[in-house]
Amino acid sequence: MQTTPLMCLIFLFCTFLYISTCISTSILTPCPLEKSCNQSVVESSAICGLDEDAGCIRKYASTCLMDIAACQKGKAFTDYSNVYCSMESYLCEQTPTYERWTIFFGFEKE
Repeated sequence: MQTTPLMCLIFLFCTFLYISTCISTSILTPCPLEKSCNQSVVESSAICGLDEDAGCIRKYASTCLMDIAACQKGKAFTDYSNVYCSMESYLCEQTPTYERWTIFFGFEKE
């Protein structure tokens, strides 16, 4: 069977549609801004989520801020609770200097 120019065009068109569909679905929607969250955040609205990559608990002022942080990291916190916030010894450190001193002195936050 001979390949006709029409069949080549149909093949190219289908390939183009497939690639453009794949690209359009892989483009992530931008994460919402922090100002979109409710501004009346109090300590009781704090939520903590388990960061499985770092092996520690991350604390956020609200679920909205936690969702934004998860979006920016490209993952979702599936294991979260306000009860985790009471486990202070497992909270992730926010400053890189702490990690440096921990390595130097050889002890962790109490």
